[in-house]
Amino acid sequence: MADTIEREGFKLSRNDYDWLGDGVYFFQDGLLRAWQWARGQHGDDAAVVGADIRLADCMDLLDVGWNEVLSSAYGESARRRRAIGRAVPTQSGGAHTLDREVINYAVSVLEDSGTRISCVRSAFPEGRPVNPGSALYDRSHVQIAVRDTNTCISRIWRESSGP
Repeated sequence: MADTIEREGFKLSRNDYDWLGDGVYFFQDGLLRAWQWARGQHGDDAAVVGADIRLADCMDLLDVGWNEVLSSAYGESARRRRAIGRAVPTQSGGAHTLDREVINYAVSVLEDSGTRISCVRSAFPEGRPVNPGSALYDRSHVQIAVRDTNTCISRIWRESSGP
């Protein structure tokens, strides 16, 4: 897969479980977590591709200023679904169908009004508490979903074989 990316470029992911909406997903500053994920998905064929990412036109969900945008997008998306007799998606079994729909809807509305969104970034709490009762989880990380690779990615490379 890394060979294909190096030859042909990235392909946007559009899976129901893609919690930050459509995009090419990266672990920000989380090389060990990236290797864990890659090995869990691809076993001995795992590879990790690094990239220089410019957070241009970023819906940065680490900034609470985006909360109102997402809340509004959720309300409008839910109203539209109900109007045509469709249920609002739910989160289940690791599939972040609701988050994906809300973010994709928000990006669409923003872009229709002239605000471009090239990437989405957020913290992802994952795993088990590192200590009993802790709010820190052993696989938490920050992810970036790059929607426009031409704008946001200036350089890619293959990481070494990893830890």
